[in-house]
Amino acid sequence: MMDNKRILRERVFVMEPARYEIRCDLCGGDNITWSEYEHLIWCYDCEKDTEGTGGIFDGPIPLAATQLLGLSLDMVDLKTGQRFTPVVNKETQKLEYVLVGKIGGV
Repeated sequence: MMDNKRILRERVFVMEPARYEIRCDLCGGDNITWSEYEHLIWCYDCEKDTEGTGGIFDGPIPLAATQLLGLSLDMVDLKTGQRFTPVVNKETQKLEYVLVGKIGGV
């Protein structure tokens, strides 16, 4: 991590980091979950928050290809439980997240 300032995460992907081919950068293992801090994972084996490897996020990610692979880039807001899904803005061609519902509800 570039600096020592840790910021609490507001959103996480709905799938575990190992599904995105992310591994612990310390031990190489996949016994991991999203850390409570942004840009970090928690390794159960090392018992540490760490940056992890980039997995599929190391390169361009074709949105349609992730869906074909059975991967979701949806995110959940940790405070509200709201679920967001990525869409490409047709005007700007940039990825944006839009609200699609609530985890465990509509």
